[in-house]
Amino acid sequence: MTPRITIITPSYQQAGYLEECILSIHEQQGVLLEHIVVDGGSTDGSREVIERHAAGIAWWCSTRDGGQSDALNKGLAHATGDVFGWINSDDLLLPGALQQVAAAFAAHPQLLIYGGQRIIRGPDGDRIHPLDDPHDQDRLFKAPMINQQSTFFRMDAVREVGGVDPALHHVMDHELWLRMLMRYGTDHIRMDPVPLAVFRVHADMKSIASRAAFTNELAGVLRGMCVQCGHGALAEILAMGHAWPKEIRTIPVDGTQRDLVAGIVVHFLLKWHHRIHDRAQFHMMRSFRRRWPIDPNDLDDQERTWLAKLDAQLTAPGWWAFRLRRKWEHLRR
Repeated sequence: MTPRITIITPSYQQAGYLEECILSIHEQQGVLLEHIVVDGGSTDGSREVIERHAAGIAWWCSTRDGGQSDALNKGLAHATGDVFGWINSDDLLLPGALQQVAAAFAAHPQLLIYGGQRIIRGPDGDRIHPLDDPHDQDRLFKAPMINQQSTFFRMDAVREVGGVDPALHHVMDHELWLRMLMRYGTDHIRMDPVPLAVFRVHADMKSIASRAAFTNELAGVLRGMCVQCGHGALAEILAMGHAWPKEIRTIPVDGTQRDLVAGIVVHFLLKWHHRIHDRAQFHMMRSFRRRWPIDPNDLDDQERTWLAKLDAQLTAPGWWAFRLRRKWEHLRR
């Protein structure tokens, strides 16, 4: 049976991109499409753009909301499709993308997540972002690509896990991914090397200059998982270097997933903190190395490289000694 696809477009103050985004969705051919646009009360002409294309929109609003996640959940409350994806107002679907998505879900009734490639479009041109290997279970949990614009979910499963977390403004896609995998595993994921969407990189985008917000939110998500499965030490370590919204929901995990959760957190800490910049980071990573045993044989090549770089920095006896050594090394260059 051909699935009905719901595309939700959250938008705020993006009138310069919104019309092209809407047209890229409405011009999809040969699919059962439901398009929902949730605008956060823009004052830049976005409402007028939406009104011009209202005939092709199943439901829309332009009222103040709590951010992108809140907008997505508003849209999900009105959605009737079998498959769910979201295209932000400054991004695009490529021609034929939804035919590819519909065919994948129709051919595999048990499919829960389907992904394709996304094109990253910046001032220097286009490049294709790498795609996850659905057979690499370790990476799917620890270091997923999550090409949000070209990733689609079975709607029933999204509803079952509660939609997206309204407390999150930067990692709602990552949290939804982890929540789906922790609940359903990786057996029902398919990835095809076919470009489906365009992710624009521009000066006004939310993710510019938001690394700290991203890592703080993701640390909060991971901390909840640690508490759930009894990794109190890792939960305390994460709290030493991060602050996150108190309202973040908890991803249900159990004792059988303890090793998996530990692997995800170790990867996170090594990836984002193998290069130390501030005092909180120094003390967090020193505590991590003292309190959490790591067998290098359990790490992949990239993780072992990060670990070696981290350990070289932690040879300093304390924060001030680390700072002095770093300044001396800088002067010698």
